[in-house]
Parts: sequence; structure tokens; C-alpha cells
Amino acid sequence: MTRHAFTLALAITATACVQAQPGVEAPSDELAPYLPTAEQKAEVTATLQLLFDALETGDEALLRSVTDPSVVMHFTETRDGITTFGSSTLDGLAERISSSEAPLIERFWDPIVVVDGSLATIWTPYDFYVGENFSHCGVDAANMMAGEEGWRIVALSWTRFQPPACELHPEGPPSM
Repeated sequence: MTRHAFTLALAITATACVQAQPGVEAPSDELAPYLPTAEQKAEVTATLQLLFDALETGDEALLRSVTDPSVVMHFTETRDGITTFGSSTLDGLAERISSSEAPLIERFWDPIVVVDGSLATIWTPYDFYVGENFSHCGVDAANMMAGEEGWRIVALSWTRFQPPACELHPEGPPSM
């Protein structure tokens, strides 16, 4: 891991931890060199939204168009006070979305985006519904790399909680 990537990961983690403490302001000057342009932020958030569009529509081709074939996916889930960890593969996710009988609706808001050249990280709260039924909520953290085809997700990690341990989308449940 390069010094810049390590510093960036440390700054994101520190910012997230500080922001979670009421009354403590996040250290903005540490991330200043990595703040994206408006265009970069729009491209990175649009890439994550395309992933979520693929989940909702069951579009395996769209899913694969925004993810690297070797994407790494990990999650942590806390239910009834017990925390577990898991992972997923691109093929496993593609199978899940293409075989789901109900749309898988994931929505994010208030993303924090940092960029260093062709590396971007987006950290954002989300909520998740299977059709009209609420499933869970938490935080998504996606690493992306940009190439000739634009931004692609190379790593995706997320937490899974139940309220009140996490927030629901400020606009309320999705409209069906």
C-alpha cells in the first residue's frame, strides 16, 4: 500500500470516527488535498448509483459494467447484539440480483467522496429494502479506480444494522 493510499484510508477512518461523536467537528484540513472536483464527485456517486440501479432492476450486465471482475466485497452484520463478518463474490451478487423476485432497493445519501488521481473512495449511509419490506441499513464504503472506461468499483464493504443503530433515508421509505 502506498503512503498516500494509507494516509487516505487513515484520514477517512479518522473522519468517520470523529463525525460519529456528537459535538466533535471532523478534521477538514487533513482531507483537503483529496477533495474531489464537482465533476469527480458526480462521476463517483453516479457509479455507485448505477450499482444500486443494477440491484433494483436485476440487470447483471449493468452490475458488471461498474465493477471490476476481481471486485472484493465484505460486510459486517450486527443482529441481536451479535456481530458477524462475511464476503460476497461478483458472480454471487449477480446471481442474487438476477434471481430476486422483488426489487432490491438500496439508497444512499450524504456521501463523503475523496479522490487521489485515479483512486476514489465513497463513504455513505444507506438503507436497503426488498420490494416494499425494509431489510437493513448501515454504511457503504466503496473504492473505485478510473480507467479508459471511467470509474469502476474495485472494493465494496458495508455494515448491516437495524434502526436505531443506523439511520433510514431522510426521504422515508421508497415509493413503489
